[in-house]
Amino acid sequence: MGKLAIIGDIHGNREALKAALSDIEERRCDRVVCLGDIIAKGSFGDACVSMVRETCDIVLRGNCEDYFMNDQQPRPITLQERARILARRAEISPENQRYLLSLPSCYELFVSGRLVRIFHAGPDTVYDYIHTMPNATLEERKRMFLGGKLTASQETADVVVYGHIHTPMMTKMFNRTLICAGSVGNNLDVIRDEEMDGALLNTTCVNYTLIEGKLDSRERAGFAVSFVQVPYDVQGELEASRDCNPDFDALRMELSRGMYRDMEAIRQKTGK
Repeated sequence: MGKLAIIGDIHGNREALKAALSDIEERRCDRVVCLGDIIAKGSFGDACVSMVRETCDIVLRGNCEDYFMNDQQPRPITLQERARILARRAEISPENQRYLLSLPSCYELFVSGRLVRIFHAGPDTVYDYIHTMPNATLEERKRMFLGGKLTASQETADVVVYGHIHTPMMTKMFNRTLICAGSVGNNLDVIRDEEMDGALLNTTCVNYTLIEGKLDSRERAGFAVSFVQVPYDVQGELEASRDCNPDFDALRMELSRGMYRDMEAIRQKTGK
């Protein structure tokens, strides 16, 4: 049995990435896949890119790599947004910028006879939201298993692993499995209630996904999926970011409370 670690949505959080990679090493994982969004939000994007390049076997492009490194935007942007893009881009070394622009969008392999497809958000775009949210319809979720513009093949996948929404979850449907890997550096829980909420440390920690089985094998064999949570030095990351991050207050809220800074933006994107 082999171990495949899937990390993503690091978002420039150096302390969280260190904790994730240390845990992966302890578990003696055979392969590490990063599904994108290494940069932005946090203060140490360039350092995180370098760490990912050194330690991950497969690295995929997320929407942040596409948005901040690519001059061709998916939609018209304002002058203020353009200035923000250039400021974030300047935080990344020229070598790492070129590396991020070269990243593929999808990785596929067979594990214990199952076609596992890994991408950042969706089969057609790194900016997909509708198909990835917890309240997506069955028809919307069905689309996640099908081949698309970004996928390595057009086969219908048995297991799909994505990131983008920063909340780990797994759904079984159509004799297939849909998994959100969670977020290493910006894990969030969007369903919140002051009376019902449990300990914040259940959310404000490193999250990644571990798949166990026969890697690169079409032979049916044992297969397991687990969500891994690892504590990290949240306050240390925030203290190091205090004087160098223009969005520090929003970053502090997300890292210390595990709550997205602008849920209204999510509602507008999804139409939900």
